[in-house]
Amino acid sequence: MQQLTDKDIAGDVLTGVKYMAQGYMMAVMEAQDQNLRQTFKDFHDQYLNDQYRIFQVMNQHGWYKVPMILDEAQAQAPAQRF
Repeated sequence: MQQLTDKDIAGDVLTGVKYMAQGYMMAVMEAQDQNLRQTFKDFHDQYLNDQYRIFQVMNQHGWYKVPMILDEAQAQAPAQRF
């Protein structure tokens, strides 16, 4: 039996938090009642905060690296990967 690593667990938690944030965003956009809308928004915002904290931990450990743009010319040029 293969054990999950801390990286695996953090990645799974991050994925779950992202899905929850998406779900609450959809709920915010569909809610007609202002109190319910605000409740969904509060939950959404909390999940965004949680996502960022999990990302920071993963990034600090080298488990989640964000691609860096090398220069402005590359940022404006269309990607040619094929």
